[in-house]
Amino acid sequence: MILCVMAAMAAAASAQTADSADLSLEEHINTPVIERKRHAAVAEKAQKLSASLRSKGLRTNTLRNDEVVLATLPCDALFAANATEPKYEALSRLRALAEVAGLPEEYKVLVAVHSDDTGDDAYSDALTEARANAVDDLLWQLADRKDTNVVIYGIGKDEPINANDTRDHRRANRRVEFYIVPLR
Repeated sequence: MILCVMAAMAAAASAQTADSADLSLEEHINTPVIERKRHAAVAEKAQKLSASLRSKGLRTNTLRNDEVVLATLPCDALFAANATEPKYEALSRLRALAEVAGLPEEYKVLVAVHSDDTGDDAYSDALTEARANAVDDLLWQLADRKDTNVVIYGIGKDEPINANDTRDHRRANRRVEFYIVPLR
């Protein structure tokens, strides 16, 4: 157990010094490591942010010892079926994330777009990558075209949360996840 914890800490420390573009989603979620003395304040802030986002219609929970907020929207809230151009109402659906997107010195926002298993791998990967880019553009607009600290991932169909055996399960698998990671 101690070796696992030490390995995780070493990986996080290594990830902190790596080029940000080369990090996996998991590595990004786990970096930077928050100092122990700051943990309580960061966790409290994450709980408040999670509650605020939940009140604005996003499904939320916290990760990484309550320091990281995960907010989720179904893809169909932002995109029509098989579309890469956002719906008209997508900008208003993402407005809840405008504040954190506009605070690149405080947070990085990881956008992970998922699909169901209909279509081949290449199609799913291209679709989710294009959707992730579109969400990044919308967040940039919401941040008044200031710098943002958004990192995108088109996950494709590789990480379903349900079996793809019913219409409802496939709909749940088509989702956009926003990991809001504190930087200090």
